[in-house]
Amino acid sequence: MTNSNDLRVIKSKRAIEKSFITLLTQKKFEQITIKDICQEALIGRSTFYRYYEDKYLLLKDLINQYSQKFKILLTQRLTDSTQLELLNQLYLALYQDKESLLCLLNLTDAPYSLTANFTKILEQQIEQHLDHYQFSIPKIFIQQLYAANVLTAIKWSLTNGITPQISEMMNTILETLITHYATKVAK
Repeated sequence: MTNSNDLRVIKSKRAIEKSFITLLTQKKFEQITIKDICQEALIGRSTFYRYYEDKYLLLKDLINQYSQKFKILLTQRLTDSTQLELLNQLYLALYQDKESLLCLLNLTDAPYSLTANFTKILEQQIEQHLDHYQFSIPKIFIQQLYAANVLTAIKWSLTNGITPQISEMMNTILETLITHYATKVAK
């Protein structure tokens, strides 16, 4: 059993994760081998296998880490911020993991998907907000549309830098949907 707070463990896992992300920018997921990861991370195979069963578990672990972080960021921001601040702060918080996030969000040839996880989290978050309204169009459509738009805005911001006007536009889109297609539900 390894102690996850041990600096050697942290350092080894970071090296493995960083090397894996680097390799994903150069090769398709299916082409990456454990040998490639070990060579890039400058570790032995036994070190890799101490933490991960295979590259699939490594990918799944990374996706779960970033999904959990995303969910926490959204939850914290929703309680502490206005909508405009929420999106700007979200982009800023995600920006520190820019390279890894863009790599994983653009990964299409793998069995696990950060895009699918982020979409599901966004749909759940917006559903809570939309529960106060009755819509003339299917609410699930609005959830999916909003999630897709936010995901596009996240990718744009990570790639091109944070633009407050994009956050403002995102909020305007949601307000427009609510204004034109919803009525407030009395509770």
